[in-house]
Amino acid sequence: MKRLILILVVFMLIGDNSYSRVSERENTKIFTVFLSQGYVGPGGSAKNPITNNGLLQELQNECRGIDFIVRDLTEADFSGETVLVELESSRENLDGVLIIGTLSDYRLAFTGLPTIVVYNLWEWDKSPYKLFATGNEDESVLVGGPEYKNGRILTAQLDRRQICNPVKSEAMFNDLVDKIKLVEAVKKLKESRILSVSPYKYIAQVDYQGDINKHIPEDYNETYTRELKELLGVEIVRAEPEEFYRAYQEASQKEAEEIAEKWIEEAAGVKAAKSEIIRTARAYLAFDALREKYDCDAVSTHMRSLTGSGKVEDRFWPGLGLECGFKTRGIQAVCQDYPNILIAELVGYYITGRPGMLGDLMIDTENNVDILTHCGAPVNPYGDDRRVPYIIRTHAESPVRNTLEPGSSTGLQVEWPVGEPVTIWKFYVLNKKIGLHTGRIVDGHALYKNLDDIMCRTKLIAEVNAKEVQKNYFADAYGIHRAATIGDLREKIKNFAILIGFEVMEEDRPD
Repeated sequence: MKRLILILVVFMLIGDNSYSRVSERENTKIFTVFLSQGYVGPGGSAKNPITNNGLLQELQNECRGIDFIVRDLTEADFSGETVLVELESSRENLDGVLIIGTLSDYRLAFTGLPTIVVYNLWEWDKSPYKLFATGNEDESVLVGGPEYKNGRILTAQLDRRQICNPVKSEAMFNDLVDKIKLVEAVKKLKESRILSVSPYKYIAQVDYQGDINKHIPEDYNETYTRELKELLGVEIVRAEPEEFYRAYQEASQKEAEEIAEKWIEEAAGVKAAKSEIIRTARAYLAFDALREKYDCDAVSTHMRSLTGSGKVEDRFWPGLGLECGFKTRGIQAVCQDYPNILIAELVGYYITGRPGMLGDLMIDTENNVDILTHCGAPVNPYGDDRRVPYIIRTHAESPVRNTLEPGSSTGLQVEWPVGEPVTIWKFYVLNKKIGLHTGRIVDGHALYKNLDDIMCRTKLIAEVNAKEVQKNYFADAYGIHRAATIGDLREKIKNFAILIGFEVMEEDRPD
Protein backbone atom coordinates (compact mmCIF):
# COMPACT_ATOMS: atom_id res chain seq x y z
CA MET A 1 0.00 0.00 0.00
CA LYS A 2 2.84 2.38 0.89
CA ARG A 3 4.42 1.83 -2.54
CA LEU A 4 1.08 2.41 -4.30
CA ILE A 5 0.54 5.69 -2.44
CA LEU A 6 4.06 6.82 -3.32
CA ILE A 7 3.55 6.06 -7.02
CA LEU A 8 0.27 8.00 -7.00
CA VAL A 9 1.91 10.98 -5.29
CA VAL A 10 4.74 11.04 -7.83
CA PHE A 11 2.27 10.78 -10.70
CA MET A 12 0.35 13.78 -9.35
CA LEU A 13 3.56 15.72 -8.89
CA ILE A 14 4.86 15.18 -12.41
CA GLY A 15 1.39 15.54 -13.91
CA ASP A 16 0.34 14.28 -17.31
CA ASN A 17 1.79 17.08 -19.40
CA SER A 18 3.09 14.65 -22.01
CA TYR A 19 -0.16 14.77 -23.91
CA SER A 20 -0.85 18.50 -23.80
CA ARG A 21 -0.09 18.99 -27.49
CA VAL A 22 -1.67 15.66 -28.45
CA SER A 23 -4.94 16.58 -26.77
CA GLU A 24 -5.07 19.78 -28.81
CA ARG A 25 -4.64 18.00 -32.14
CA GLU A 26 -7.53 17.84 -34.52
CA ASN A 27 -8.68 14.50 -35.85
CA THR A 28 -7.04 13.15 -39.00
CA LYS A 29 -9.11 14.20 -42.01
CA ILE A 30 -9.41 11.58 -44.76
CA PHE A 31 -11.29 12.45 -47.94
CA THR A 32 -13.28 9.29 -48.65
CA VAL A 33 -14.74 8.51 -52.07
CA PHE A 34 -17.11 5.62 -52.71
CA LEU A 35 -17.00 4.88 -56.45
CA SER A 36 -19.51 2.01 -56.32
CA GLN A 37 -21.69 0.01 -53.99
CA GLY A 38 -19.05 -2.68 -53.89
CA TYR A 39 -21.20 -5.69 -54.68
CA VAL A 40 -23.31 -4.81 -57.75
CA GLY A 41 -22.62 -6.61 -61.04
CA PRO A 42 -23.86 -9.20 -63.51
CA GLY A 43 -25.07 -12.55 -62.23
CA GLY A 44 -26.80 -13.30 -58.95
CA SER A 45 -27.33 -10.52 -56.44
CA ALA A 46 -25.34 -10.37 -53.22
CA LYS A 47 -27.12 -12.08 -50.33
CA ASN A 48 -25.69 -10.24 -47.33
CA PRO A 49 -23.58 -7.35 -48.63
CA ILE A 50 -21.84 -4.64 -46.63
CA THR A 51 -23.29 -1.35 -47.86
CA ASN A 52 -21.32 1.86 -48.15
CA ASN A 53 -22.99 3.19 -45.02
CA GLY A 54 -22.37 -0.09 -43.21
CA LEU A 55 -18.68 -0.06 -44.16
CA LEU A 56 -18.33 3.55 -43.12
CA GLN A 57 -19.82 2.76 -39.72
CA GLU A 58 -17.39 -0.14 -39.23
CA LEU A 59 -14.43 2.07 -40.13
CA GLN A 60 -15.59 4.83 -37.79
CA ASN A 61 -15.88 2.33 -34.95
CA GLU A 62 -12.28 1.18 -35.47
CA CYS A 63 -10.70 4.55 -36.29
CA ARG A 64 -11.83 6.89 -33.53
CA GLY A 65 -9.30 9.61 -34.24
CA ILE A 66 -10.27 9.98 -37.89
CA ASP A 67 -12.88 12.12 -39.62
CA PHE A 68 -14.01 10.50 -42.88
CA ILE A 69 -15.16 13.24 -45.26
CA VAL A 70 -17.44 11.15 -47.47
CA ARG A 71 -18.43 11.64 -51.09
CA ASP A 72 -20.51 8.77 -52.50
CA LEU A 73 -20.63 8.75 -56.30
CA THR A 74 -23.50 6.27 -56.25
CA GLU A 75 -25.65 9.12 -54.99
CA ALA A 76 -27.03 11.73 -57.39
CA ASP A 77 -25.42 14.67 -55.58
CA PHE A 78 -21.89 13.86 -56.69
CA SER A 79 -19.97 13.30 -59.92
CA GLY A 80 -16.42 12.21 -60.50
CA GLU A 81 -15.36 15.60 -61.84
CA THR A 82 -16.91 17.65 -59.03
CA VAL A 83 -15.34 15.37 -56.43
CA LEU A 84 -11.92 15.70 -58.10
CA VAL A 85 -12.20 19.49 -58.18
CA GLU A 86 -13.19 19.54 -54.51
CA LEU A 87 -10.35 17.21 -53.57
CA GLU A 88 -7.72 19.24 -55.39
CA SER A 89 -8.97 22.55 -54.00
CA SER A 90 -9.08 21.32 -50.39
CA ARG A 91 -5.95 19.16 -50.29
CA GLU A 92 -4.10 21.58 -47.96
CA ASN A 93 -6.73 20.90 -45.28
CA LEU A 94 -6.68 17.12 -45.72
CA ASP A 95 -4.42 14.42 -44.34
CA GLY A 96 -5.20 11.59 -46.73
CA VAL A 97 -7.47 10.07 -49.35
CA LEU A 98 -9.44 6.81 -49.24
CA ILE A 99 -10.88 5.54 -52.54
CA ILE A 100 -13.22 2.55 -52.45
CA GLY A 101 -14.39 0.88 -55.64
CA THR A 102 -13.57 0.59 -59.33
CA LEU A 103 -11.17 3.40 -60.21
CA SER A 104 -11.40 4.86 -63.72
CA ASP A 105 -10.05 8.39 -63.23
CA TYR A 106 -6.56 7.81 -61.88
CA ARG A 107 -6.16 11.50 -60.98
CA LEU A 108 -8.10 10.87 -57.77
CA ALA A 109 -5.19 8.78 -56.51
CA PHE A 110 -2.37 11.13 -57.55
CA THR A 111 -2.90 14.19 -55.39
CA GLY A 112 0.37 13.79 -53.49
CA LEU A 113 -1.56 13.04 -50.30
CA PRO A 114 -1.24 9.68 -48.54
CA THR A 115 -3.78 7.57 -50.42
CA ILE A 116 -5.38 4.14 -50.08
CA VAL A 117 -7.21 2.55 -53.02
CA VAL A 118 -9.53 -0.33 -52.08
CA TYR A 119 -10.63 -3.10 -54.43
CA ASN A 120 -14.02 -4.67 -53.66
CA LEU A 121 -13.53 -8.39 -54.23
CA TRP A 122 -15.55 -9.78 -57.17
CA GLU A 123 -16.00 -6.32 -58.65
CA TRP A 124 -14.41 -5.37 -61.98
CA ASP A 125 -10.91 -4.17 -61.14
CA LYS A 126 -9.44 -1.36 -63.26
CA SER A 127 -6.84 -0.08 -60.83
CA PRO A 128 -3.38 0.43 -62.41
CA TYR A 129 -1.31 -1.24 -59.72
CA LYS A 130 1.98 -0.95 -61.60
CA LEU A 131 1.35 2.74 -62.15
CA PHE A 132 0.65 3.12 -58.44
CA ALA A 133 3.91 1.38 -57.58
CA THR A 134 6.18 3.01 -60.15
CA GLY A 135 4.49 6.17 -61.44
CA ASN A 136 5.49 4.89 -64.88
CA GLU A 137 2.96 4.65 -67.71
CA ASP A 138 5.37 3.80 -70.53
CA GLU A 139 3.67 0.54 -71.39
CA SER A 140 0.24 2.08 -71.89
CA VAL A 141 -1.08 2.35 -75.45
CA LEU A 142 -2.73 5.65 -74.49
CA VAL A 143 -0.64 8.79 -74.95
CA GLY A 144 -1.13 12.49 -74.41
CA GLY A 145 -3.08 12.14 -71.17
CA PRO A 146 -2.33 13.59 -67.74
CA GLU A 147 0.97 12.87 -66.03
CA TYR A 148 0.78 10.77 -62.90
CA LYS A 149 3.37 11.96 -60.42
CA ASN A 150 3.84 12.11 -56.66
CA GLY A 151 1.82 8.99 -56.03
CA ARG A 152 1.86 7.90 -52.38
CA ILE A 153 -0.53 5.03 -52.77
CA LEU A 154 -1.27 1.87 -50.81
CA THR A 155 -3.81 -0.70 -51.92
CA ALA A 156 -6.20 -2.95 -50.02
CA GLN A 157 -9.17 -5.18 -50.73
CA LEU A 158 -12.47 -5.98 -49.01
CA ASP A 159 -14.97 -8.82 -49.10
CA ARG A 160 -18.10 -6.69 -49.35
CA ARG A 161 -20.19 -9.71 -50.44
CA GLN A 162 -19.06 -11.64 -47.34
CA ILE A 163 -18.44 -14.84 -49.26
CA CYS A 164 -14.90 -15.64 -48.07
CA ASN A 165 -13.91 -17.56 -44.99
CA PRO A 166 -14.73 -15.11 -42.15
CA VAL A 167 -11.11 -15.20 -40.99
CA LYS A 168 -10.00 -13.98 -44.43
CA SER A 169 -12.73 -11.34 -44.58
CA GLU A 170 -11.70 -10.03 -41.19
CA ALA A 171 -8.03 -10.00 -42.21
CA MET A 172 -8.86 -7.84 -45.25
CA PHE A 173 -10.77 -5.36 -43.10
CA ASN A 174 -8.06 -5.24 -40.44
CA ASP A 175 -5.43 -4.65 -43.11
CA LEU A 176 -7.39 -1.64 -44.33
CA VAL A 177 -7.77 -0.31 -40.79
CA ASP A 178 -4.02 -0.68 -40.21
CA LYS A 179 -3.27 1.28 -43.38
CA ILE A 180 -5.74 4.02 -42.46
CA LYS A 181 -3.99 4.31 -39.10
CA LEU A 182 -0.69 4.76 -40.94
CA VAL A 183 -2.19 7.88 -42.50
CA GLU A 184 -3.00 9.00 -38.96
CA ALA A 185 0.63 8.34 -37.97
CA VAL A 186 1.85 10.49 -40.87
CA LYS A 187 -0.27 13.35 -39.56
CA LYS A 188 1.05 12.92 -36.01
CA LEU A 189 4.61 13.00 -37.31
CA LYS A 190 3.91 16.19 -39.29
CA GLU A 191 2.79 17.88 -36.09
CA SER A 192 5.74 16.78 -33.95
CA ARG A 193 8.30 19.14 -32.45
CA ILE A 194 11.67 17.99 -31.11
CA LEU A 195 13.54 19.76 -28.34
CA SER A 196 17.29 19.56 -29.04
CA VAL A 197 19.68 20.44 -26.20
CA SER A 198 23.37 19.98 -26.89
CA PRO A 199 26.72 21.73 -26.32
CA TYR A 200 27.83 20.75 -29.81
CA LYS A 201 27.62 23.05 -32.81
CA TYR A 202 26.07 20.50 -35.15
CA ILE A 203 23.01 18.32 -34.78
CA ALA A 204 23.97 14.64 -34.43
CA GLN A 205 27.62 15.65 -34.56
CA VAL A 206 28.96 12.30 -33.37
CA ASP A 207 26.90 10.26 -35.83
CA TYR A 208 27.09 12.39 -38.96
CA GLN A 209 30.00 10.42 -40.39
CA GLY A 210 32.05 7.35 -39.65
CA ASP A 211 35.16 8.84 -41.26
CA ILE A 212 36.65 11.52 -39.00
CA ASN A 213 38.49 13.03 -41.98
CA LYS A 214 35.19 14.26 -43.41
CA HIS A 215 33.92 17.68 -42.52
CA ILE A 216 30.37 18.68 -41.72
CA PRO A 217 29.11 21.41 -44.07
CA GLU A 218 28.74 24.80 -42.38
CA ASP A 219 25.06 24.95 -43.32
CA TYR A 220 24.33 21.39 -42.12
CA ASN A 221 21.95 22.39 -39.31
CA GLU A 222 19.98 24.71 -41.56
CA THR A 223 19.83 22.14 -44.36
CA TYR A 224 18.79 19.31 -42.06
CA THR A 225 16.10 21.25 -40.20
CA ARG A 226 14.69 22.62 -43.45
CA GLU A 227 14.54 19.21 -45.13
CA LEU A 228 13.06 17.60 -42.02
CA LYS A 229 10.30 20.20 -41.96
CA GLU A 230 9.61 20.09 -45.70
CA LEU A 231 9.69 16.30 -46.06
CA LEU A 232 8.09 15.15 -42.82
CA GLY A 233 6.69 18.27 -41.17
CA VAL A 234 8.82 17.79 -38.05
CA GLU A 235 10.30 20.87 -36.37
CA ILE A 236 13.48 21.01 -34.29
CA VAL A 237 13.74 23.61 -31.54
CA ARG A 238 17.28 24.07 -30.22
CA ALA A 239 17.84 25.22 -26.64
CA GLU A 240 21.24 26.41 -25.43
CA PRO A 241 23.11 24.50 -22.69
CA GLU A 242 22.83 27.53 -20.39
CA GLU A 243 19.05 27.14 -20.44
CA PHE A 244 19.43 23.58 -19.22
CA TYR A 245 21.83 24.60 -16.44
CA ARG A 246 19.31 27.21 -15.22
CA ALA A 247 16.41 24.77 -15.49
CA TYR A 248 18.38 22.23 -13.45
CA GLN A 249 18.98 24.77 -10.67
CA GLU A 250 15.28 25.68 -10.69
CA ALA A 251 14.07 22.05 -10.63
CA SER A 252 12.62 20.87 -7.32
CA GLN A 253 15.03 18.82 -5.22
CA LYS A 254 12.09 17.35 -3.29
CA GLU A 255 10.29 16.30 -6.45
CA ALA A 256 13.50 14.79 -7.82
CA GLU A 257 13.94 12.76 -4.63
CA GLU A 258 10.41 11.37 -4.90
CA ILE A 259 10.86 10.43 -8.56
CA ALA A 260 14.24 8.82 -7.82
CA GLU A 261 12.62 6.78 -5.02
CA LYS A 262 10.05 5.47 -7.50
CA TRP A 263 12.75 4.43 -9.99
CA ILE A 264 14.68 2.70 -7.20
CA GLU A 265 11.62 0.80 -5.95
CA GLU A 266 10.79 -0.48 -9.43
CA ALA A 267 14.36 -1.56 -10.21
CA ALA A 268 15.51 -5.16 -9.92
CA GLY A 269 18.75 -3.88 -8.42
CA VAL A 270 20.68 -0.67 -7.70
CA LYS A 271 24.46 -0.34 -8.03
CA ALA A 272 24.64 3.45 -8.28
CA ALA A 273 24.69 6.15 -5.62
CA LYS A 274 21.25 7.39 -4.60
CA SER A 275 22.54 10.95 -4.80
CA GLU A 276 23.43 10.38 -8.48
CA ILE A 277 19.98 8.93 -9.19
CA ILE A 278 18.42 12.04 -7.62
CA ARG A 279 20.59 14.28 -9.79
CA THR A 280 19.48 12.38 -12.88
CA ALA A 281 15.85 12.82 -11.82
CA ARG A 282 16.41 16.55 -11.33
CA ALA A 283 17.95 16.77 -14.80
CA TYR A 284 14.90 14.95 -16.17
CA LEU A 285 12.68 17.61 -14.58
CA ALA A 286 14.85 20.30 -16.20
CA PHE A 287 14.47 18.73 -19.65
CA ASP A 288 10.73 18.42 -19.09
CA ALA A 289 10.47 22.10 -18.14
CA LEU A 290 12.25 23.06 -21.37
CA ARG A 291 10.09 20.66 -23.37
CA GLU A 292 6.99 22.38 -22.03
CA LYS A 293 8.46 25.85 -22.50
CA TYR A 294 9.08 25.17 -26.20
CA ASP A 295 5.89 23.12 -26.70
CA CYS A 296 7.70 19.99 -27.89
CA ASP A 297 6.65 16.33 -28.12
CA ALA A 298 10.08 14.71 -27.96
CA VAL A 299 13.55 15.29 -26.51
CA SER A 300 16.99 14.91 -28.12
CA THR A 301 19.99 15.81 -25.98
CA HIS A 302 23.74 15.38 -25.67
CA MET A 303 24.16 17.14 -22.33
CA ARG A 304 26.84 15.60 -20.13
CA SER A 305 27.30 18.25 -17.46
CA LEU A 306 24.94 19.77 -14.90
CA THR A 307 26.83 23.06 -14.76
CA GLY A 308 29.18 23.35 -17.74
CA SER A 309 32.15 23.49 -15.35
CA GLY A 310 34.01 20.61 -16.97
CA LYS A 311 34.59 19.03 -13.56
CA VAL A 312 34.19 15.28 -13.15
CA GLU A 313 31.87 15.71 -10.16
CA ASP A 314 29.41 17.65 -12.36
CA ARG A 315 29.23 14.93 -15.01
CA PHE A 316 25.96 13.15 -15.64
CA TRP A 317 24.21 11.08 -18.30
CA PRO A 318 20.46 11.51 -18.90
CA GLY A 319 19.44 7.99 -19.99
CA LEU A 320 17.72 6.90 -16.76
CA GLY A 321 15.45 9.94 -16.90
CA LEU A 322 14.75 9.56 -20.60
CA GLU A 323 13.79 5.90 -20.28
CA CYS A 324 12.07 5.71 -16.87
CA GLY A 325 10.76 9.25 -16.99
CA PHE A 326 9.81 10.33 -20.50
CA LYS A 327 9.17 7.03 -22.27
CA THR A 328 6.91 5.66 -19.57
CA ARG A 329 4.79 8.78 -20.22
CA GLY A 330 4.68 8.26 -23.99
CA ILE A 331 7.32 10.90 -24.77
CA GLN A 332 10.13 9.67 -27.01
CA ALA A 333 13.66 10.77 -26.15
CA VAL A 334 17.27 10.00 -27.16
CA CYS A 335 20.45 10.82 -25.32
CA GLN A 336 22.93 11.70 -28.08
CA ASP A 337 20.97 14.26 -30.10
CA TYR A 338 20.19 11.98 -33.06
CA PRO A 339 17.04 13.22 -34.83
CA ASN A 340 17.31 10.42 -37.41
CA ILE A 341 17.04 7.90 -34.57
CA LEU A 342 14.37 9.90 -32.77
CA ILE A 343 12.23 10.07 -35.94
CA ALA A 344 12.33 6.26 -36.06
CA GLU A 345 11.33 6.10 -32.39
CA LEU A 346 8.48 8.57 -32.99
CA VAL A 347 7.18 6.66 -36.01
CA GLY A 348 7.52 3.35 -34.17
CA TYR A 349 5.52 4.79 -31.28
CA TYR A 350 2.87 6.31 -33.54
CA ILE A 351 2.24 3.07 -35.43
CA THR A 352 2.60 0.56 -32.57
CA GLY A 353 2.44 2.45 -29.26
CA ARG A 354 5.88 1.00 -28.35
CA PRO A 355 8.98 3.03 -27.47
CA GLY A 356 12.32 2.14 -29.03
CA MET A 357 15.96 1.86 -28.02
CA LEU A 358 18.92 3.86 -29.33
CA GLY A 359 22.13 1.86 -29.61
CA ASP A 360 25.51 1.39 -31.26
CA LEU A 361 25.26 -1.42 -33.81
CA MET A 362 27.84 -4.20 -34.00
CA ILE A 363 27.51 -7.28 -36.22
CA ASP A 364 28.78 -10.76 -35.29
CA THR A 365 28.63 -12.96 -38.40
CA GLU A 366 29.94 -16.07 -36.63
CA ASN A 367 27.06 -16.06 -34.15
CA ASN A 368 24.70 -14.58 -36.76
CA VAL A 369 23.59 -11.76 -34.48
CA ASP A 370 23.30 -8.01 -34.15
CA ILE A 371 24.60 -6.44 -30.96
CA LEU A 372 22.95 -3.16 -30.05
CA THR A 373 24.51 -1.58 -27.00
CA HIS A 374 23.87 1.55 -24.91
CA CYS A 375 23.51 2.61 -21.28
CA GLY A 376 19.74 2.52 -21.40
CA ALA A 377 16.65 1.19 -23.11
CA PRO A 378 12.91 1.53 -22.53
CA VAL A 379 11.73 -0.36 -19.47
CA ASN A 380 8.26 -0.52 -21.11
CA PRO A 381 9.16 -1.84 -24.58
CA TYR A 382 5.60 -3.13 -25.13
CA GLY A 383 4.21 0.35 -24.60
CA ASP A 384 1.79 -0.70 -21.86
CA ASP A 385 2.00 -1.25 -18.10
CA ARG A 386 4.40 -4.19 -18.41
CA ARG A 387 7.97 -3.54 -17.27
CA VAL A 388 11.08 -5.54 -18.07
CA PRO A 389 13.75 -6.03 -15.37
CA TYR A 390 16.31 -3.26 -15.05
CA ILE A 391 19.27 -2.48 -12.81
CA ILE A 392 20.39 1.07 -12.12
CA ARG A 393 24.18 1.11 -12.46
CA THR A 394 26.84 3.76 -12.87
CA HIS A 395 27.39 4.96 -16.41
CA ALA A 396 29.95 2.97 -18.39
CA GLU A 397 31.55 6.12 -19.84
CA SER A 398 32.06 7.84 -16.50
CA PRO A 399 35.72 8.20 -15.50
CA VAL A 400 34.66 7.16 -11.97
CA ARG A 401 32.28 4.37 -12.98
CA ASN A 402 31.74 1.49 -10.56
CA THR A 403 32.15 3.88 -7.64
CA LEU A 404 29.64 5.90 -5.65
CA GLU A 405 31.54 9.16 -6.24
CA PRO A 406 29.99 12.32 -7.71
CA GLY A 407 30.11 12.08 -11.49
CA SER A 408 29.69 8.29 -11.55
CA SER A 409 26.15 9.11 -12.67
CA THR A 410 23.63 6.49 -13.77
CA GLY A 411 23.13 3.96 -16.54
CA LEU A 412 20.44 1.37 -17.09
CA GLN A 413 21.03 -2.33 -17.56
CA VAL A 414 17.80 -3.50 -19.18
CA GLU A 415 17.00 -7.14 -19.90
CA TRP A 416 15.25 -7.39 -23.25
CA PRO A 417 12.63 -10.16 -23.57
CA VAL A 418 14.19 -13.20 -25.23
CA GLY A 419 12.26 -14.71 -28.13
CA GLU A 420 10.52 -11.53 -29.25
CA PRO A 421 10.79 -10.32 -32.86
CA VAL A 422 12.56 -6.99 -33.20
CA THR A 423 13.05 -4.38 -35.92
CA ILE A 424 16.40 -2.56 -36.12
CA TRP A 425 16.11 0.59 -38.20
CA LYS A 426 16.82 4.24 -38.81
CA PHE A 427 15.65 7.22 -40.86
CA TYR A 428 18.06 9.00 -43.20
CA VAL A 429 16.19 12.24 -43.74
CA LEU A 430 18.61 13.91 -46.17
CA ASN A 431 18.66 10.74 -48.30
CA LYS A 432 14.86 10.27 -48.15
CA LYS A 433 15.53 6.67 -47.05
CA ILE A 434 14.77 4.27 -44.23
CA GLY A 435 17.15 1.41 -43.49
CA LEU A 436 15.80 -1.64 -41.70
CA HIS A 437 16.27 -5.29 -40.90
CA THR A 438 14.50 -7.66 -38.55
CA GLY A 439 15.44 -10.47 -36.21
CA ARG A 440 14.59 -12.25 -32.98
CA ILE A 441 16.00 -11.42 -29.54
CA VAL A 442 18.27 -14.08 -28.07
CA ASP A 443 19.99 -14.61 -24.72
CA GLY A 444 23.35 -12.91 -25.08
CA HIS A 445 24.66 -14.56 -21.92
CA ALA A 446 24.55 -17.89 -23.77
CA LEU A 447 26.87 -16.46 -26.44
CA TYR A 448 29.31 -14.25 -24.53
CA LYS A 449 31.11 -14.45 -21.18
CA ASN A 450 31.00 -11.51 -18.74
CA LEU A 451 28.42 -9.83 -20.94
CA ASP A 452 27.23 -7.38 -18.28
CA ASP A 453 30.68 -5.84 -17.90
CA ILE A 454 31.47 -5.31 -21.59
CA MET A 455 30.93 -1.94 -23.24
CA CYS A 456 27.65 -0.21 -22.35
CA ARG A 457 25.24 -1.41 -19.69
CA THR A 458 22.39 -2.65 -21.92
CA LYS A 459 22.79 -5.12 -24.78
CA LEU A 460 20.08 -6.08 -27.20
CA ILE A 461 21.28 -9.17 -29.05
CA ALA A 462 19.18 -10.46 -31.92
CA GLU A 463 19.56 -13.28 -34.38
CA VAL A 464 19.52 -11.74 -37.87
CA ASN A 465 20.75 -12.43 -41.39
CA ALA A 466 24.10 -11.06 -40.23
CA LYS A 467 26.17 -11.54 -43.37
CA GLU A 468 23.67 -9.62 -45.51
CA VAL A 469 23.35 -6.90 -42.87
CA GLN A 470 27.12 -6.54 -42.80
CA LYS A 471 27.24 -6.19 -46.60
CA ASN A 472 24.94 -3.20 -46.28
CA TYR A 473 26.71 -1.71 -43.26
CA PHE A 474 28.41 1.57 -44.20
CA ALA A 475 29.29 3.71 -41.17
CA ASP A 476 30.71 6.48 -43.34
CA ALA A 477 27.31 7.03 -44.94
CA TYR A 478 24.86 5.84 -42.30
CA GLY A 479 26.64 6.15 -38.95
CA ILE A 480 26.95 3.44 -36.31
CA HIS A 481 23.70 3.99 -34.40
CA ARG A 482 20.29 2.41 -34.90
CA ALA A 483 16.89 2.25 -33.22
CA ALA A 484 15.27 -1.01 -32.13
CA THR A 485 11.53 -1.60 -31.67
CA ILE A 486 9.84 -4.76 -30.42
CA GLY A 487 7.96 -6.54 -33.23
CA ASP A 488 8.47 -7.30 -36.90
CA LEU A 489 7.53 -3.91 -38.37
CA ARG A 490 8.94 -4.51 -41.84
CA GLU A 491 5.67 -4.28 -43.78
CA LYS A 492 4.29 -1.41 -41.69
CA ILE A 493 7.47 0.60 -42.21
CA LYS A 494 7.51 -0.15 -45.94
CA ASN A 495 3.90 1.01 -46.20
CA PHE A 496 4.62 4.09 -44.11
CA ALA A 497 7.56 4.90 -46.38
CA ILE A 498 5.28 4.86 -49.41
CA LEU A 499 2.94 7.34 -47.74
CA ILE A 500 5.78 9.80 -47.05
CA GLY A 501 7.65 9.28 -50.33
CA PHE A 502 10.74 7.58 -48.84
CA GLU A 503 12.74 4.61 -50.12
CA VAL A 504 13.29 1.56 -47.91
CA MET A 505 16.60 -0.28 -47.77
CA GLU A 506 16.03 -3.83 -46.54
CA GLU A 507 19.51 -4.42 -45.19
CA ASP A 508 19.10 -8.13 -44.52
CA ARG A 509 18.03 -9.05 -48.02
CA PRO A 510 20.15 -9.33 -51.19
CA ASP A 511 19.78 -6.48 -53.68
